[in-house]
Amino acid sequence: MRRSLVPFALASLLVTAIPAVSAQNVAPPVTDTVSLSLSAEEWVKTETALVTLVVDLAGNGNSGTVRNDVLKAVAGVADRAEWRIIALNPQSDSAGLERWQALLQARLPESQLASLGDRAKKASKPGQQVRVDSIAFDPTLAETEATRGALRDKIYAQVNAELKRLNAAFPGRTYRVGTIQFGDVSSVTVSGYRKSEMMMAAAPEAPMADALPGVQDKLVMNARVTLSVFATP
Repeated sequence: MRRSLVPFALASLLVTAIPAVSAQNVAPPVTDTVSLSLSAEEWVKTETALVTLVVDLAGNGNSGTVRNDVLKAVAGVADRAEWRIIALNPQSDSAGLERWQALLQARLPESQLASLGDRAKKASKPGQQVRVDSIAFDPTLAETEATRGALRDKIYAQVNAELKRLNAAFPGRTYRVGTIQFGDVSSVTVSGYRKSEMMMAAAPEAPMADALPGVQDKLVMNARVTLSVFATP
């Protein structure tokens, strides 16, 4: 019976001899960080212009056909254009006659902007007046988002180049990307004027004659980057 207790006693002594390591004694890892700001710019070009037309119609006593009459009135202004009615307001003149004013918008390629005002005049007739209200070369959401993606690609390339430069400056350390925080994308003005201001400077009676084909926006993206590596004890 005594022989069987000896191994058990030795095992108990070995266990008590090993010091207990508590979680409080383990130091948290420390990281060395390098923070920097990066910027990239890119041009976003729109291939189409947002055209707004105004149509004034004299009422014919049947308000249910006004929408169709408006769409027929602008059908010949631009071939294959998908005109959308964004406003349709009833009006009354001094004689009490019913009138309607409609606003329509469509995106047109540059090739269809020439003589747009003349085609609008040809679409006009007694009781139906069509005129060009504005032409804006603002990019679509898809064109803007594609440019934002290109800007992020440029930022990522700069981050990779900075990682190589940093690891070469500190041999034996392997820095990695900690965080990348993208800021708001800003639009740079052209020659001190915004496009809207340039369009307002054009002749109001013929905005289509002074439209700016191929106008581009320059977008600038900023990013705050943190590169980190575990500190050497």
